[in-house]
Amino acid sequence: MIISDATILITLINIDEFRVLKLFIDSIIIPYEVYNEVSAKQNAKKYLDNEIDKGFISIQTYKSKSIFQEINYILDSGESASIAMAIERELPLIIDEKKGRRFAQKQGIEIIGLVGILRFLYIENRLNRNEILDIIKKLNSSDFRINSKLLDLILA
Repeated sequence: MIISDATILITLINIDEFRVLKLFIDSIIIPYEVYNEVSAKQNAKKYLDNEIDKGFISIQTYKSKSIFQEINYILDSGESASIAMAIERELPLIIDEKKGRRFAQKQGIEIIGLVGILRFLYIENRLNRNEILDIIKKLNSSDFRINSKLLDLILA
């Protein structure tokens, strides 16, 4: 079980590669703020609702409003809610934004991003080299960029 911020969900829905998360983990928890951020676009909402119905994603809430408010002063509401929930539940967090990653790490949260997930899937032979390259090509044609150094890291 892992908590997720919105970016990876939006990115993988946009490039039609949500299977990456399913190959990585059995279930994901997202806070309501992340659900609202992802479901702002109708096609993403439909996709997300389908994954919720299947039980792969569950929407939950953090308990400490004070932790959320402290973080929300620095980060957006989706990142803040995800980090607050990860702190409370002592669960790892999927997050890619640099500022959010740094903050989460300072709180002692185990984090992983999309590059780390792709590397894990490659090392564990859940995705082969050609599948990784295809996903990277799709990512690079979207708003998400993976440079040659990161690609070398993934396929090392």
